[in-house]
Amino acid sequence: MKKDSILVLGAAGNIGGKIANELLATGATVAVAGRSRARLQQFEGRATILEGDFGDDTFLQQAFANTTSLFLTVPDEHLANPVATAARLGKLLKDSPVTHIVNISNSVVCKSGVPTRLVALEQELNKLEGVHIKHLRCANFFENLNWGLHTPYAPDLLLPYISSYEVAGVAAQHLLHQSFNGKSIEVLLGPRDYTMTEMAAAAGEKYEQLPYTLGNEFFFKPFNEGDFEVEKRTVANTSKLTEARFTLEYFLQNDLVRQAVEQH
Repeated sequence: MKKDSILVLGAAGNIGGKIANELLATGATVAVAGRSRARLQQFEGRATILEGDFGDDTFLQQAFANTTSLFLTVPDEHLANPVATAARLGKLLKDSPVTHIVNISNSVVCKSGVPTRLVALEQELNKLEGVHIKHLRCANFFENLNWGLHTPYAPDLLLPYISSYEVAGVAAQHLLHQSFNGKSIEVLLGPRDYTMTEMAAAAGEKYEQLPYTLGNEFFFKPFNEGDFEVEKRTVANTSKLTEARFTLEYFLQNDLVRQAVEQH
């Protein structure tokens, strides 16, 4: 791994992979990390590939050793205890050259009066000394539709959605230029709010609201009953749609996994 690489954790995932590709397109020196080297094959010969688990202290410490800019995405299983996860990261980062971190978060800031796990993690990461952190509070990605266009969301519930390509572009620029100091939040809400009825119609489907299950009621019910808080939309955090790939139409034509829709 070359010194001063930009490190992208979770590069096998949707957003991490796009960020890595944005960085590589600029000629930056990039290291990509993930649990499976096989899932990182697209980066062979283009980036340093680091295979390992987020839960492995030795792996993370070695990964941090040659980077000043870090893209941070924390796996779900490590969000259950934000205090412990942030403290662990602080310990591993303490003697590393990392100075700037872009952390992926979410524009839903609380549900049922309780901060979401990602916002709770933000708060804990902000206690770390010696690093600058930019939290990207993003709207839902259009890719969420690949889990199915028919969900327990109420048909008329409005939620913000954004292209992961747009988020990747913002994150890559921050990582490249280290264009932030201290601890700060950037809200990215996409072009507008959408209902599932609109989303399904745009994809040529008639929306069917599915019933709650024991496994998903805790997630969907607070949204349907208005017991949640989302970042307020402003001119500044609304997408300008400077590229065609940032639009819902581009996603539906190029990245919608039709099989996932048709299984309903």
